[in-house]
Amino acid sequence: MSEKELREVEQEGLSDVVELIDDTGRTLKFYHIGTMDYKDEGYVFFQPAEKIEGTEEDDVIIFRIGGTEGDEVLLPVEDEALLDEVYEEFCRVMDEEDAADEAFALEPDAEYCDGNCAECEEECEDREEN
Repeated sequence: MSEKELREVEQEGLSDVVELIDDTGRTLKFYHIGTMDYKDEGYVFFQPAEKIEGTEEDDVIIFRIGGTEGDEVLLPVEDEALLDEVYEEFCRVMDEEDAADEAFALEPDAEYCDGNCAECEEECEDREEN
């Protein structure tokens, strides 16, 4: 697959379902599971929302965001080493978010460190003195 257009789709109340239009004009539906920057490039992460030949239900498909603002296109990541790096970083970020969500579920009234010590007035073991 080469460049793809990205269109948000409202389907059965799922705002995270998007349609990707491949270079042959075929429309494919995916769940948007995340977007992040890595080494000054934007990346978007999808999982199939329907059976697509050559993919499994739990596959993660990663594209680099290219084009100009308002006219973005999704480009394949052809460098396998970079693809692995981006995926590893995505998994790390997701694990951190999951851990924070779990901690919040255990103590919903507690305040949690966001790593911004410069604006924080709390005393904690992670505090970095400037």
